[in-house]
Amino acid sequence: MTHQSDPRVVAVISAFHPPQDLPERVEKLNQQVVHTVVVDDGSDPQQTSSVLNGLEALGCTVLRMPGNVGIAAALNAGIDEALKAWSPDFLVTLDQDSALDDGYIAAALATYAEASANGIDVGLVSAQSHNGLDVPLLARRARFPEAFDPLQSGALIPVSTFRTAGMLDSRLFIDCVDSEFNLRVRSHGLATLVGKGCNMTHALGQAQPMMLFGWHVSVLGRKRHVHSHAPFRVYYMTRNNIHLWRQYGARFPIWLLRRLRFQLESDVFRMLYGANRKGQYQAFARGFVDGWLGRLGKIDPSFQRKLSA
Repeated sequence: MTHQSDPRVVAVISAFHPPQDLPERVEKLNQQVVHTVVVDDGSDPQQTSSVLNGLEALGCTVLRMPGNVGIAAALNAGIDEALKAWSPDFLVTLDQDSALDDGYIAAALATYAEASANGIDVGLVSAQSHNGLDVPLLARRARFPEAFDPLQSGALIPVSTFRTAGMLDSRLFIDCVDSEFNLRVRSHGLATLVGKGCNMTHALGQAQPMMLFGWHVSVLGRKRHVHSHAPFRVYYMTRNNIHLWRQYGARFPIWLLRRLRFQLESDVFRMLYGANRKGQYQAFARGFVDGWLGRLGKIDPSFQRKLSA
């Protein structure tokens, strides 16, 4: 439990059709922060009212967006509310399917304090591990390691970072929001550190067998699986990755090439072995064009319906 003399940390969670166990996880989170704001991003009220009412019963502030505005805009609304109501020193942003281990916030604050005392301008402190597995690092031997591409979920962000680098880019809507924010933070000379001992449990999504002509593909003796996404998500991933190249390619070419390798591996496997491959191809092509033309914002509704047909 935080004390009045501790740095004031407020949690902001973006929710969309939140799971029934969210109040249980938030109750544990509340032991580490002074307050929690949950932003419902346009869910069906009839399906989510019991969960949101349960969160309010725990003392959380629940903001109900009038429609689906995307994770960046939802988190920005929660951050604005937190800044006005509690004047925190730090904010920790979270997805609805993430949970912080006990002592996560204290460990992240300790990393921040130690790095700051050693002259490092800290932009954020993120998880050192997800589900017990260490996250990729920018450099392995640094005294204060930086995460290669930290998730916004689990990121402890000083309020000063938002003043320096700005808020999350709502034009991206869903995917690459954290990556764009990380690059913008680094552009201002701020470090994206991993918190020593900070582990976050995070849902990995559904993986399906990688099938070829009815055969479950094996590589080096291991049966392979592919994480499949709906075509509209492929559109956002493709478009927003192109946007990252247009905005930051000249300044961070090595970082973007490394990230591109990960993205291409996922795209190839998904288009070869994933579900609704026709929709995946269409989404990829449209996302590529829109990304180069700078067409951001929410996906065109008619095109989304076409992808889902």
